[in-house]
Amino acid sequence: MKAFVKKLALALLLSVFTLPAWAQFEGVQLSPEAKISLITCSPGPDLYAIFGHSAVRVNDPVTGMDVVFNYGTFDFDEPNFYLKFAQGKLRYKLSAAHFQDFVYSYTMENRSVYEQDFNFTEEQKQQYWGFLTHNYLPENRFYLYDFFFDNCATRIRDGVEATFPNQLAFNISHFDKDYSFRNLIDLYLGPQPWGDFGIDLALGARIDQKATPYQYMFLPDYLAKGLASATIARNGKTAPLMLETKTIFERDPSQPLEAGWLTPQLVFWTFLVVVVALTVMDFIKRRRSRVFDMAFFFMLGVLGIVVVLLWFATDHQATAYNFNLLWAIPTHAVVAFFLGHIILPEWVRKYMLATAIITTVALIGWPLWPQMYHTAFLPIMVAAVLRGAYAVWFSKRAQALEHPQSIAQKI
Repeated sequence: MKAFVKKLALALLLSVFTLPAWAQFEGVQLSPEAKISLITCSPGPDLYAIFGHSAVRVNDPVTGMDVVFNYGTFDFDEPNFYLKFAQGKLRYKLSAAHFQDFVYSYTMENRSVYEQDFNFTEEQKQQYWGFLTHNYLPENRFYLYDFFFDNCATRIRDGVEATFPNQLAFNISHFDKDYSFRNLIDLYLGPQPWGDFGIDLALGARIDQKATPYQYMFLPDYLAKGLASATIARNGKTAPLMLETKTIFERDPSQPLEAGWLTPQLVFWTFLVVVVALTVMDFIKRRRSRVFDMAFFFMLGVLGIVVVLLWFATDHQATAYNFNLLWAIPTHAVVAFFLGHIILPEWVRKYMLATAIITTVALIGWPLWPQMYHTAFLPIMVAAVLRGAYAVWFSKRAQALEHPQSIAQKI
């Protein structure tokens, strides 16, 4: 309850601190003393904040303007907000807030805030300021968010490139670690084991492709490093794009971001132990726990339906080509209702045998698939194979005991 109140208070503060939507900057000129800088915020304790954040600060001591332009906001009053969010159709927007209020919201979450000044000439400052203010116009400020390719960090990188075409050089070959997009986000997901589990369930093989060093900059930390290594042409010469990094606020290290003890691995390996024990007891007592099988395979089917909907019913690029459908099979949700029979219909037996084989192939080919599985999926898959195979065996045995003569004639 305390965490919920804290998040609600933070949301209210952010809504108060954001400048009114009608505030306009176009036509305003910066003084020679003005500075434009990149703001990088460290990861926070919640999943939505675990990857950090990027924004742009414009500070003009002559006019007293000190504003942060933030591409990572959205409007809760957007019609059909949650449906659009799920479908990948939610529009994010460029907002503006007072710098001190922006920093205060991050200190409340104990998140570090760093600043790097852009090494712009006075003319270049005016050019980039013109880009930001034009981008902030009501008809320009909205965009369709894409976590990997169009977010708060990439918008800043792309905006600087658009303002100074063919004038930037990114010296980022040292970034290349052969990381995929999934590898990159896994660097941050240690404190969020359940978030990691959900992401690996929902996102498909597209995020397992190798990312280029340039693409690493969808993450705020890599954007800060990438811009720090970049150069810009100015006055006929090449100069560093950024100046040194300054610390605005340093998080309290006595409050580390740590994962809880109840991880998906612990839960699902324990679940597999329970399933094995249940199956052994079923075998000894010559029974089948039908209610368990119905619930288990129904839940697998529901997971599969969610995966299918994320792939085909949304605009999220990262949810396509999801090989988790080899074990979270949508049709399980329907077939589960037939598992309440002691003797399964012939087509159900064939179905359970076929899907058990498919899941076994997925298990054996684990390292070969173009999509990296979460390790907690392994015990779920083993449990599905075990219970599916046992259901087929038990059904055949029950039928043989009920109709021994007909079985003998067939033999």
